[in-house]
This record gives sequence, structure tokens and C-alpha cells, in this order.
Amino acid sequence: MTMKKIILITIAILIAMPVFARGPQYRKKLKEYKKEGRELFGSSKTMKDVLREHYESLGAEGVFEVVGTAVGVKSESIGQQVAWNNASINYVQQAGSFLRGRIDTDSHTSGGPDGEFSHFYSAYETLLQKEIRGELRPSYTMVRHLSDGTCQMMSFFIVNEDAATRARIKAMELAATESVAAQRIAGKIREYVQEGFEEQSDE
Repeated sequence: MTMKKIILITIAILIAMPVFARGPQYRKKLKEYKKEGRELFGSSKTMKDVLREHYESLGAEGVFEVVGTAVGVKSESIGQQVAWNNASINYVQQAGSFLRGRIDTDSHTSGGPDGEFSHFYSAYETLLQKEIRGELRPSYTMVRHLSDGTCQMMSFFIVNEDAATRARIKAMELAATESVAAQRIAGKIREYVQEGFEEQSDE
């Protein structure tokens, strides 16, 4: 076997490895959903195909998953909207918490949620919720019908980190116009906002 063939085979294996690694993920999730009595909502595709596509999307560079839930709803369509709103709130709360922590642990910028930065934090989270909602790309929604006539919804979204960063920066810049304290360290805050954070789902 020539060196060229060896290199080509090696490259092919490296490309295929992420796909093989994601296979067990969607199969495990498929079993979990069936065991929990959850059904795919609003899609003509099979659950297997939807999950496979979802995890293939997550395998791309610079993307992550955001999850939203709705509990005790009687309408599936309303539940889906509630879950979408919940997903944006979850993201905003984590982004806001991360930014507070970065500012509060910096001895040169410490203000704390009860200090001079409190108005900035509030404005930032309000503005970010509006901005990030448009960056949540729906992937799939699961529904579980309960004996009391209500249902539980779980909606999964794919988010591009570059788009999320732009949303955070825009929200930060708008919020800073209303805070003298934030304006003094706008450069530092922008660095923190650009850092991003590890998204944690409620799943």
C-alpha cells in the first residue's frame, strides 16, 4: 500500500469518527424517549431520522444545543411556543449569570447585582432574550401526554455560536448606554461577552 493511500484512508477514518461517535448518542436518546412515553411532535419524519439529523448538526463546529420545556399545558401548539420561550429564557439566564460572575470576580470592575451594575444586568438580560430568540433554530419537539389531559413538551434548538455572540454583544452595547458604570468598563465587558460559556441543558 502506497503512502498516498495510507494518508487517504487515515483522513477518511478521521472524518467518519465523529459520525460513529454520535450514533450511540441518538440511539440511546431514542430508547429513553420510548421508555418515557414521549412522541415526536410536528414532524413527518421518523424519530430516528430526526434524532440522527439533530446529532449530526451538533457535530458541526461552533454550534450547540438549547432546550426549552413546557409543563401542564393543554394545547400542544401553545406548549411548543411556551417551550421556545423557555429555551430563550434558559439561555439568557445562563449568559447573564456568566457575565455577572466575570464582572464580580474582577477586582477592577466588581459591582455586584445589588451595586451599580444592577440596572445594566437587568437591561442586558431583557435585551438578550429578544435578540437570541431569533437565533434559536428549531430542531425537534417531543411531547408526552399525561393522564390529567395535559402534556409536557420538550423543544430542542440548534444555535450557532457566532450568531449567539453577535446577539450578546448587541444586547450588551444597548444595555451599556443606560449604565454609566458599564460604560466605564465597556471594553472589559465586551471581552467577557465574547468569551461565551458552556451551554447546560435542563434535560
